[in-house]
Amino acid sequence: MFDSKISFQNIVKFSNYTFYWSAAGVQQNNVILISDTSQYMSATGGAPMDYFLWAVNNQTKKSTDTVSFHNYYSPDYVVIINEIKEDSILYNRLELSNKNTIVSETNTNEINDKTLIADAKKAKQNHYLKIGGFITLGLAALGGIVWFFKRKKKETV
Repeated sequence: MFDSKISFQNIVKFSNYTFYWSAAGVQQNNVILISDTSQYMSATGGAPMDYFLWAVNNQTKKSTDTVSFHNYYSPDYVVIINEIKEDSILYNRLELSNKNTIVSETNTNEINDKTLIADAKKAKQNHYLKIGGFITLGLAALGGIVWFFKRKKKETV
């Protein structure tokens, strides 16, 4: 399992809110998001790690609902915040390929940071190259085994 990256978009449009990002069980490590940014969900050796996004209204001090994420072989995400309505964050979540998984990127026109799309395409290409390499090595090993046993058979006859 590898790290996953979550990129938040349109945070600056909601200046009357303070956005927070935190990992589960880490009480004192809330990260304040003040602009469009990327955060990492660390890979774990076992159970997935949970992460949370929420916002607090600067005037009323009322918190929104929490948006949850977890890193269990997760792709990279782009979270496009569209609106905050009452206590809910309304958003689109787009998936991008990374070292964990290959996904079909759709609606990438909505993503402002085009380097995220380029990184996803490179990660997808690396997946295919790795798969091609494994297939080539497997066929070479199979060919070597067949050659070895044919040679052995000729020596014993």
